[in-house]
Amino acid sequence: MDRLKPVHGATPHRTLGQRLRRMVYGIGPRLIALLVVASMLTTIGVALLQFRYNELADRQERAIELERIRLAHLDAIALALWNFDEAQLRLQLAVVLQGPYVAAVEVREPSPEGGDGTLRLRLGEADRPGLRVERLPLVHRRNGRDNLLGSLNVLYDEAAMQRNARQRALETVLIQGGIGLLMAMVLLLVVRRTVTRHLSALARAAATFDLADPRTSFRLQRRRRGPGDEIDRVADALETMREGLQRAYRDLERTNAELQADIAARLRAEATAEHLAHHDALTDLPNRRLLFQRITHELAVAERSNTLGALLFIDLDHFKTLNDARGHDAGDEVLVEVAARLRAGLREIDLVARLGGDEFVALLPMLGELRERVALNARMVADKLRTALAEPIVVGEEVHRISASIGVALFPEDGSSAEDLVKHADTAMYQAKAEGRNAVHFFQRDLLLAMEARHALESDLRQAIEEDALDVAYQPLVDLHGRVCGAEALLRWTHPRRGVVPPGQFIPLCEESGLVVAVGDWVLRSVLAQVHDWRASGQLGPEQYISVNISPRQFRQQGFGDRLLAALHETEVPPSALVLEITEGVVLDDIDNAITRMQTLRDHGIRFYIDDFGTGYSSMAYLKRLPADGLKIDRTFIVDLGSDNDDAAIVDAILAMGRHFNLAVVAEGVETAAQADYLRARGCGLLQGYHFGRPVDAAVFAAEHLNTPKPR
Repeated sequence: MDRLKPVHGATPHRTLGQRLRRMVYGIGPRLIALLVVASMLTTIGVALLQFRYNELADRQERAIELERIRLAHLDAIALALWNFDEAQLRLQLAVVLQGPYVAAVEVREPSPEGGDGTLRLRLGEADRPGLRVERLPLVHRRNGRDNLLGSLNVLYDEAAMQRNARQRALETVLIQGGIGLLMAMVLLLVVRRTVTRHLSALARAAATFDLADPRTSFRLQRRRRGPGDEIDRVADALETMREGLQRAYRDLERTNAELQADIAARLRAEATAEHLAHHDALTDLPNRRLLFQRITHELAVAERSNTLGALLFIDLDHFKTLNDARGHDAGDEVLVEVAARLRAGLREIDLVARLGGDEFVALLPMLGELRERVALNARMVADKLRTALAEPIVVGEEVHRISASIGVALFPEDGSSAEDLVKHADTAMYQAKAEGRNAVHFFQRDLLLAMEARHALESDLRQAIEEDALDVAYQPLVDLHGRVCGAEALLRWTHPRRGVVPPGQFIPLCEESGLVVAVGDWVLRSVLAQVHDWRASGQLGPEQYISVNISPRQFRQQGFGDRLLAALHETEVPPSALVLEITEGVVLDDIDNAITRMQTLRDHGIRFYIDDFGTGYSSMAYLKRLPADGLKIDRTFIVDLGSDNDDAAIVDAILAMGRHFNLAVVAEGVETAAQADYLRARGCGLLQGYHFGRPVDAAVFAAEHLNTPKPR
């Protein structure tokens, strides 16, 4: 009976071939084969040694036999040969012939010719093959003298000797081989009984072992008492291993579950990171990286397929004003809604991306093969997007209305790379803004040249700001009686190569590039320092003031009021000596915030004039709410004042509004005496223009329009 069986699991079915292979490659058969081979090799070795021993023994026996013949018969044979005693000679030879392995014996007498001599007598068979000749000389001593009578030749059967040796060796092989085979069979039965069948049982148990099944066991069903033999110890070791493996399996299952969860979390995190790397965090639109990859792909497709596409560069109009006025949270919600509307207005194969801020790009591949048709399709899409963006956007309780300026570049004609294509669409977008915003403009090569010139000018302007190369000029303000009441500070730039750069070129550039805040703060500090010097020298009277233009972005910037008040305190300039000029756009975009900021500064004594009044949406409704101190009539209404009745009516209306709201009115751009007389006649309190003086630097202005400095 087997001592070891698996408690659970069935032995798998095996074919006859599998069973035979298992028998052939089992330990028992291999052990038998090893024993048989070892026994055969040992037997062969013994047989070879026995054969060699027999051969040596036969040779030794032959040598002894020759010595016996020499001692016992050689003299008698020589005497018989000397006496010619034929009978005695035959008798002696017959005795020698009886020796072992002697096939023939012969006597030969010397021959005059030499060689083996002459045959005298022979007994036996001398013509058989494999005979070995041993020669003994026949010498008869007579009268003290040795007489050589011939030789006794003994012919031994060498072949018979070898056959005998081989036969004895073969008998040894058979006997030893039989003994070895018998021992192998006995050993096989012992190994089978005590080892291999138990190992086979362990193998079957291992073959059906299942880590997931806790009932599986390698325990022996029958075990001897005591510590047991090696098989028992192997079974115990396997059982210990099973328990450890099952514990490790359970731990591995738990760890694997945790690892799978970690991998899933990591994959989600990597997918999220990959998504974030190619998408905008706020709008979830593709970002610049993904956009440029897609543009590069679509350019290659367009080249291969001879089709055209379009790239739309979309910039929201006045979004920075909304963002500054309503806060970044409101601005972010507007951008999210804009992204949703842009996505909804495009095809599935199109792509809309956010470059940053309020700039978006729409990629429209495969619009057609004819440029005119593609341009028409691009125009239709751009107008569709503008219409969608023009719909009111509700954020909280506020309703916002925005517009967009769109630049269009067709590809691959307008750009062979993603960088060039985006750059050219951006150039077209700036042209759309220059044409009044809320427009669509297609890229043109001359626009690119203009943009490059603009970028060069912007670079020079930044350098001028860093090197403090800008100047402030002052243009006088006079009252009805021609007295100088103050001046307007105007920014001027003299380029080392370009010469004097008109303000109409670089002031808008400051606004668009964001440099206007830094430039505006510099102008304020410069003007206040100059006012301090003029007041200290007595050149600027206590009633005189300097007005400074404040850009919308500068006015809305956080901390503007605090910086201004700090500068006034630092330069010891009274707030009454400063007037801030702001445009109607500053007020209209966010009137409540503008009123709060203005009132805070007015409480400290700073006055406000509304610049370019009449060119915007001037109305009594907001004018009566504004904490303003004066109005400035734009020069466009002054130029044709004597010949254009409409301009005259507008000027009269502004003067009337000023009187009604008790506001000072400044007419700028007065260049002729007729214009000045017309304005004086209608009670315009302050006049400004070339008729009274051009903008000049501080030294010239002081010399021409201010009091003589007091001696110190």
